[in-house]
Amino acid sequence: MVLHTRRVRIVIQTLVFTLWVALILSTRHPMDSWLARHVPVSLFLRIDPLVMTMICGGMRMGVTITLLGFVTLGVSLLLGRVFCGWVCPLGAIFDFYGWFLRRLHVNFEGPSPWWYRFKFYLLAALLVFAIIGGVSPLMGFDPIVLLTRTVATVLNPLDLHRKEVMWHVGDSPGTFGYFIDGATLFLFLLIMSATTRLSRIWCRTACPLGAYLAVASRNAVLRRDTKNCVHCNICAQHCPTGAISFEDETVYNESECIKCFSCSQECPVDANFFTYKSPVPAFSPSQAPVSLDRRSLVGTTLFAVLAAPILRLSAGLPGSSKKLLRPPMSREEHEFLTSCIRCTECVKACPTGILKTAGLEHGLRALWSPIMVPTEGYCKQGCNACSEACPTDAIMKYPLENKYTYKSGTAVFESNRCISFTENKFCSECVRACPTNAIEIVDGWKPPGGTGADAPAPDGQTSSRPVHVSFEKCIGCGACEYECNQIVFSTPAMITTSFGRAIPSKLS
Repeated sequence: MVLHTRRVRIVIQTLVFTLWVALILSTRHPMDSWLARHVPVSLFLRIDPLVMTMICGGMRMGVTITLLGFVTLGVSLLLGRVFCGWVCPLGAIFDFYGWFLRRLHVNFEGPSPWWYRFKFYLLAALLVFAIIGGVSPLMGFDPIVLLTRTVATVLNPLDLHRKEVMWHVGDSPGTFGYFIDGATLFLFLLIMSATTRLSRIWCRTACPLGAYLAVASRNAVLRRDTKNCVHCNICAQHCPTGAISFEDETVYNESECIKCFSCSQECPVDANFFTYKSPVPAFSPSQAPVSLDRRSLVGTTLFAVLAAPILRLSAGLPGSSKKLLRPPMSREEHEFLTSCIRCTECVKACPTGILKTAGLEHGLRALWSPIMVPTEGYCKQGCNACSEACPTDAIMKYPLENKYTYKSGTAVFESNRCISFTENKFCSECVRACPTNAIEIVDGWKPPGGTGADAPAPDGQTSSRPVHVSFEKCIGCGACEYECNQIVFSTPAMITTSFGRAIPSKLS
């Protein structure tokens, strides 16, 4: 069988990218679109074989939701890195961007830099972390994880708060205080900037998934043939991953070939084509899979082995654990960090904006993992979008009726910051917002209508006021803190803590 053109690939790549965009747009509560009902919104992360390997290796068991990665791995073993050239959404963006650059006559193709093997050492470090310490923040360099996180933490906040583009003096910072993940934005812009200088430079040098598939594709049966080559060097100049040697165009690196068929398209004498060949041996006069420096590989492995315990010990700022709130029904903290790949699909799915990505305040190991920030939103009743969106079951799947089976935390009431105490004003916003009636109040003066936070009690009378939060009833949804933050300009009187996390609630 001979393949002459890349047109079929471009059509399929465009359709697959369109599906990815549609799934990203569908990842939003209540996720009741036809597509979300019939296709998992995290499909692309579930078919990622690196995600499968990291989660199953870290958890020491097969996690069913990730086992679709075996399909991608099997195709790569047979046909090579077709996932990178046909399916990967970040690869599609690189190709579309390359098409645009060519129209501007920008010269951005050429041989790979000498350090293109860096991605293999990054992969080795990731695998060591999975074996010893679980998933590390380095998993954020997986292309599908990176692209998903870019949409979730850079574009999604602008969409979620599109009517709130500025903060005004006098308004509560919780209303406009959403933030964009600057590190993710900087990394993505850096990658696109570097791609202007060299095509698919991320795929060539830093993509751990590309390295994983490169190792798997060393013995692929779909291989390049160059009979009747006239050595014009055109194929090497147009190879987006630098897989074809510039010294001898008949030699190419099977591990770096993404089966894009650009060489077949550009060859003026039809001397480049792909056909099925024996996968043994992997090395041949025309094929040279990547080989790694043994000393560098051993050094990388030893470094990861030494770094893993340090990564696990990093605890963040003093007292930060009290504010480390995870989404409802998240696994125990160690298992959560072992199974969370930092894709932030849950952040994208959250309708209220309470889920954010962690910085370094909770330690290096928690970097980019999802946390609840009650001053920015609240956990909505009747919503399990974060659970549905999670591709690894770090947030376990649950029906809506079991949403409050386990506590996410417990709110703590600080009376010295409550205006009912400091200014003797009636305020029942926290009580009104609590979905489980966990806030106990002492009855007193109420204004006509029973609402309002600006009405002080008459002289000699005490306003109704909250006095206590019931540990048994509070499920740590953050609604009371969010509402209090709209009234109290400084630190709210209601503070949601992680105390009691994962303890069965009385509402289960």
